[in-house]
Amino acid sequence: MKVQKLLLTLGLLTAVSTASFATEISVTEPVSNVSSSNTIPADDTFIPQLAQEEASYITAAILSKLAYDPKPLNLETSALIYKTFLKSLDPQRVFFTQKDIDDYAYMKNKMASYIARSSFDDCFDFFIHYRHRVQERYEYAISLLDKGFDFTKKESVEIDRKKSPWAKNESDIKDIWRKRVKNDYLRLKLANNSDEKIKTILKRRYNNSKNQVLRMNSEDVGELIINAYTKAVDAHSEYYSPSSAQDFAVSMSLSVEGIGAVLQKTDEYAQIRELVPGGPAAKSGMINPGDKIVAIAQGDTGPFEDVIDMRLNDIVKKVRGKRGTVIRLELMSSDQGADAKHKVVRIVREKVLMEEQAVRSKVLPVTRGKEVINIGIITIPSFYEEFRSSSDKSGATKNVSTDVKKAIESLQKENVAGLVLDLRNDGGGSLPQAAALSGLFLEPDSIVVQIQNANGHIDYVRSPRTPTFWDKPIIVLVNKFSASASEIFAGAMQDYGRALVVGDSTWGKGTVQVYQSLDNFLSARDRQKSSIGALKWTQQKFFMVSGASNQLKGIIPDIAFPSSVDTSELGESSYENAMPWTEIEPADYRPVGDVRQYLSKLTQLHKERTKESKSWNLMVDRIEYVKKVRDKKVLSLNYKVRLSEREEQEKVREGFEQRRKALGESEVDSFKLDDGLSYGEGNIKDEVADEKKMRENIDSAAREAAYILVDQIALSKKKP
Repeated sequence: MKVQKLLLTLGLLTAVSTASFATEISVTEPVSNVSSSNTIPADDTFIPQLAQEEASYITAAILSKLAYDPKPLNLETSALIYKTFLKSLDPQRVFFTQKDIDDYAYMKNKMASYIARSSFDDCFDFFIHYRHRVQERYEYAISLLDKGFDFTKKESVEIDRKKSPWAKNESDIKDIWRKRVKNDYLRLKLANNSDEKIKTILKRRYNNSKNQVLRMNSEDVGELIINAYTKAVDAHSEYYSPSSAQDFAVSMSLSVEGIGAVLQKTDEYAQIRELVPGGPAAKSGMINPGDKIVAIAQGDTGPFEDVIDMRLNDIVKKVRGKRGTVIRLELMSSDQGADAKHKVVRIVREKVLMEEQAVRSKVLPVTRGKEVINIGIITIPSFYEEFRSSSDKSGATKNVSTDVKKAIESLQKENVAGLVLDLRNDGGGSLPQAAALSGLFLEPDSIVVQIQNANGHIDYVRSPRTPTFWDKPIIVLVNKFSASASEIFAGAMQDYGRALVVGDSTWGKGTVQVYQSLDNFLSARDRQKSSIGALKWTQQKFFMVSGASNQLKGIIPDIAFPSSVDTSELGESSYENAMPWTEIEPADYRPVGDVRQYLSKLTQLHKERTKESKSWNLMVDRIEYVKKVRDKKVLSLNYKVRLSEREEQEKVREGFEQRRKALGESEVDSFKLDDGLSYGEGNIKDEVADEKKMRENIDSAAREAAYILVDQIALSKKKP
């Protein structure tokens, strides 16, 4: 079977857990009756689906024949698949005992056969057993809350159990859970919560965590099984169920048809986290961040369906829909408590662009002597690109290179002398967009990256045949989470001498993935029945124009900044099955600049400046202290010991705060004491406000990158 219309994509992209949507709004009277379908699936509903069997068969054919490094479905691969499947279910080894592992050990040598034959019955049986274990463990955890804990004992809890042995028996695993619950309780107690409030928070947390698993369906399980195979043979190959494939499309294009809001699960409710700026929902003034969705109705006359305690993914499916269609939401304000008056909002779905996840820019005035030099800082969150069919006439496509060009045009009006391109936390995306973005700063038709196929053949990805758009100085700012397309762009700028790269060594992902709908492998008749999902698999490796690969090593910055990450836990080298580092012959390319001629002097100036910079030293001290706190893997469960540790942390925090306030800096990077809460348990409005401040803030690393650029500009002017 021939692969058609392949979309070359790169990046550490995963299906999004929140979704964004758009709208037109009116308010009507609240409804009094709603139907409910929020039931937990019974065990006998977990049956392998035909779509999953077809997807498994096609996936096996692709990964064993068309992948860059094809792997046979043999006993060795089978053991890897089993290990990956087990890890996906119980990564912290807190649900299964050694007996559970022994009872299902027979699957270790059969997983490859299951994939090849598309026979998932045993895997589904294992998942059902897992469901039971999850329910048992969380119900036991809840039962402990009313019994209370003795915080005078000298005992401790292991925070990270990924590499710990499986619990020997039920007694041992109950002790593991007792200590974990005790630690959860103690964290909230140290944050000055009452016993009653602590119990309420933890009961909700454990019930929500339990229900996340219990409400999984057959599609979810099939996706888990097939991905145990894809991840076992390649760190970056991934199967997407039909639902996940829709989310992937949203993440790549930054657009979706819906109501213009970002949703988050909070306790049993789907809550409005953010409104998409400029969307009808935001303009209406009728929907507010924090509002909780109680029920949803389709069209002007459809019945309301209760969505309280429903999975977020299922709610998102109901909210999304074709533009121009009507949805009615019953909402409850979070500010008015459980007895708040409900409101019904009628919304017309529209196409929405998620601008908050797109390129953004700021101007930073930098003083050097008597001169003030404006530097533009452009933040690039991902290499997004909207892929559309030829029949879609909805307007211009959304992509990162076009947005960066617009940002530069706007910054030129501010008379900026140089640009800092901030690629921190940019996990990649579209390969064509990496080339297109490079083309803004390189000569037309430049080789941006070399692509090697499985047979060793080398192809070149070139920049567009358009004139250089920006020829003034630039610096590229990266960190450990800059990956794939980010690394291609940063590597090209570095090799061509177009820009210095500053920050932390990048992720080290040197492979190219192809994203393909598996429906394209079906007959026309079967394709019309239902989708079987999509597959992203590794088909090529990429190399810089210098011939070097960034695989495992990443892009090494010209000037290194302090790093807050644990490289043993993060980065390509942390994957057990990562491809090795290799290199090939350099491409035939000509550097367009020689910014490295100033590197020695720029490094000297950087060290001298940061040594004396109170702001920089505050950042370094915070990073080192946070690493010290984070790296503690075993915690005491004695109240006095933990209280003493917290008091010491509070003194350090107060010291950081005094230094921050004296510098007049934003509080968004402040070191905060543990509040004991998990994601979704805090105040959404406060969290969103903090995120907005973070986006608007120019932190010490970005400022220093701008200072280095100003130094570079000054040195280049002195050159005869």
